[in-house]
Amino acid sequence: MPEKHEKNKFSITVCGEFFPEIYPAHRSSKWSRGEEDPLTTEMRLFCACMRWAFNRLLEGASRHEIKKSG
Repeated sequence: MPEKHEKNKFSITVCGEFFPEIYPAHRSSKWSRGEEDPLTTEMRLFCACMRWAFNRLLEGASRHEIKKSG
């Protein structure tokens, strides 16, 4: 059964601009691989994070533990 949301719980949404006006955007030498596009870099890192979190779930870690260590 789904959890009921608390009425007084505070939440916030942060909006950002992924595609800058100047394209191609600055390539981070720390995270990108060679001439990799910024969107490709972001998708590669996102998929790696999702894979890491899923593997922690398979190992039996709780969602709270994953958020804390991630």
